[in-house]
Amino acid sequence: MVKSLFRNGKSILFRRQTTILSAAVIMMTLMLASRFLGLARNWFLARYFGAGASVDAFNVALVAPDLLANVLIAGALSVSFIPIFTTYLNKENKSEAWDLAGSILNLSLLVYFGIGLFIFLFPRQINALVAPGLEDVAIPVAANLTRIVVFGEMVLIVGIFLSSVLQSFHRFVIPAIAPVAYNLGVLFGVVFLSRFYGIYGVGIGVVIGAFLHVLVQIFILRSFGFRFQAHLDFKSPGVVQVIKLSLPRAIGVGVGQLEWAVSIFLASLLSVGSVSILRYAGDLQNLPVGLFGLSIATAALPTLSSEWSGKKIEEFKSTFVTNLHNIIYLALPTSVLLAVLRIPIVRLVLGSGLFDWPATVATATTLSFFAVGIFAQSGFFLVTRAFYAMHDTTTPLRVALASLALHIVVSSLFVIFLARGSTAPVAYLALAASFSSLFSFLMLFWLLERRVGGFGSKRFLLPILKIVTASFVMGLLLYLPLHLRIDGKFVIDYIIDTRRAVNLLFLTGFVASVGLSCYLLLTWWFKSEELANFTRLIPDLSKLGKELIYEEPVDSTHATKS
Repeated sequence: MVKSLFRNGKSILFRRQTTILSAAVIMMTLMLASRFLGLARNWFLARYFGAGASVDAFNVALVAPDLLANVLIAGALSVSFIPIFTTYLNKENKSEAWDLAGSILNLSLLVYFGIGLFIFLFPRQINALVAPGLEDVAIPVAANLTRIVVFGEMVLIVGIFLSSVLQSFHRFVIPAIAPVAYNLGVLFGVVFLSRFYGIYGVGIGVVIGAFLHVLVQIFILRSFGFRFQAHLDFKSPGVVQVIKLSLPRAIGVGVGQLEWAVSIFLASLLSVGSVSILRYAGDLQNLPVGLFGLSIATAALPTLSSEWSGKKIEEFKSTFVTNLHNIIYLALPTSVLLAVLRIPIVRLVLGSGLFDWPATVATATTLSFFAVGIFAQSGFFLVTRAFYAMHDTTTPLRVALASLALHIVVSSLFVIFLARGSTAPVAYLALAASFSSLFSFLMLFWLLERRVGGFGSKRFLLPILKIVTASFVMGLLLYLPLHLRIDGKFVIDYIIDTRRAVNLLFLTGFVASVGLSCYLLLTWWFKSEELANFTRLIPDLSKLGKELIYEEPVDSTHATKS
């Protein structure tokens, strides 16, 4: 039995995913585990440090290293690298493919080391630009944390790059496990190391998590023939092509990161704790965005790349539309639930210890404003990857620049004219971010539709109309009873004492279950194809391995020789 479990477990790790949706479901499942660990991290962070200067310092310390790492690898080289690397694999040119991988990894580390050294030497000056309103007591703390985190991000670059290589082989299990390992490391820092080193323990946890992110992937990847090579071939056509594709993408990712930096900048000028509240709410809305948008888009990229390079335009359009509908089917009702249940969700996830009631209300309001743009943020991942599959990184860059300009103007105006006197001024930065997301998604979709010759109005709009109608009805049915008052008191408070955590958990779970059941029933009544897509992925346990995940095992000997 033990041997059987080991053999089955090994096959799960090594086998190829057969469809985009099956790969996405695996990624969603493991990403859900990772995100829940992230929520647990935030729960302990809020419990031990609240929404004060220490957490503000930690969040500010993340900005510069995150910006650099995301520009180099998470958004630029990995996404630009996958289509080129896949082309080499399709041509059965494994030797050149591995040479390309080694060169791109070494280039990424070299560039990061050069710029990261500058960040390490001048963290105070950089953080002063990021958050000029940071409290004096938090400035040296943020500087020290920046020095710790900048090292961890360099290690994480290697891990994210390894994930890109595995995804090129249509292996999504291990890349999805890696973030789980990363969050375990960070959680270890928050729960245990912070007892001895305070907020610095959280920074050390980031470094531990980065090493775990690499370790869970490196041994599996070696079976495919990957070996670290200390060389950098600038003359290789593949390297040149990846660099050309990466430059506009790098700028585009940098622009996207600058939108967040602008929000941090403005939040630091508001009340103490605003940076932390923005980050707490942002992490909550990132759960569905990553779970639905990122997982499906990541799983779709290799297929979109193959279809476009093979000039299968109709298949490309069908793949894109189907997966966009799947994303919206999941993201839209989730955004409605987050908006309606914002207070109980924030209380359950963060409301303990030093995280007080004003911080809870402010975070909940911010979350509800973030929820407005969840479906757009989720869809944005797919539409950008459609352009990357075309080897076009310039169009998303142009839209990103326009979005950044819009975000700066809108967020500044909101802070100046709407935030004054508000109990949650930072929430308007979330609303500005949602507007920017809507603009980016709609603009890119319009440009993509023109590029491919249209998607067909009825074919595209009818499923979305069904999803919007079902989500609206669900939201209305949940909102009215929860907000019904008698003598100024919510009716629900007469029924159940929501001051108790157990009662609050029951109420939130019950309401969410009723809402989702209503949504599923309506979409079933509307005969939504998206519901059918997902029900096909719920086989009985005996068929789970075959139906959901796997096609054939990797012959590690052959993979190494190829």
